[in-house]
Amino acid sequence: MSGRSPVGFGLYFIDVLACLLFCITLILVGARFSRETTVPVNLPDLASAAGFDGGPEAVSVTIRSEGGATRYYLEDRALSFEALGDTLRADPPAALRIRAEETALARVIGLAHESGIRDIELAYETRAREGR
Repeated sequence: MSGRSPVGFGLYFIDVLACLLFCITLILVGARFSRETTVPVNLPDLASAAGFDGGPEAVSVTIRSEGGATRYYLEDRALSFEALGDTLRADPPAALRIRAEETALARVIGLAHESGIRDIELAYETRAREGR
């Protein structure tokens, strides 16, 4: 008897058919038969939503060393230190950008930025003039 029983092939066919039916059932359960709809949404700009409109325009003060003396420039106007103080007190800008040539302070700030430090706090001391 060299033949195998045809019942074994029938059972194998039933197992394959059951697996196929199970796979079809999973596909149908996971299928979506609805249509996707899109709705246009007008989102507000991030800057205006956060109350930030780009910020005030900064006024530049440049500090230079010329001929051994320190010179102060408000935008492009050369002023003495006292005149600079009077101008800023009379009409204080909303933002101030201070630009300085290479000094020890500027080199340390540049080194900190190169090292990846982005939050730098400056502490300073001013001495009151006599009579104030």
